[in-house]
Amino acid sequence: MAEDFDQQFDRLSRRVERAMVLLIFVCAALLIAGELLLAVDPLRVFLLETERLEGVSHIP
Repeated sequence: MAEDFDQQFDRLSRRVERAMVLLIFVCAALLIAGELLLAVDPLRVFLLETERLEGVSHIP
């Protein structure tokens, strides 16, 4: 009985661990993609409200 519980717990913990690692990679990829989008001037103006409200480009 205890052996069955241990096997079930091992399977569950492996699945949870894989899901957590996958979630970390997805979040890191989304963060990098967001930063890359903000590096493009036309997209940054479209995505950020402060760029529109300031009215002055940060590039002279």
